[in-house]
Amino acid sequence: MPRKPSQPGAAPKPRRTARRAAPAQEAPRKPAPCVVCGGEVAPFSTEELCWVCRRLKISAWRDIEGQAAIQE
Repeated sequence: MPRKPSQPGAAPKPRRTARRAAPAQEAPRKPAPCVVCGGEVAPFSTEELCWVCRRLKISAWRDIEGQAAIQE
């Protein structure tokens, strides 16, 4: 059953049904392997480390800084 126009005598607005063509996408690149373990590199890493190796590196820095403070 067709709808009635909201106002008498007013023509219904045409609907835009055309879809935009999807832009051509390049094949997703596989990230470089981690330089330590060979795992998948974290997307935000500038050091080419996976998230596990990155966390271990940060943890090791904290340990070294703590030991340096104790020795002084």
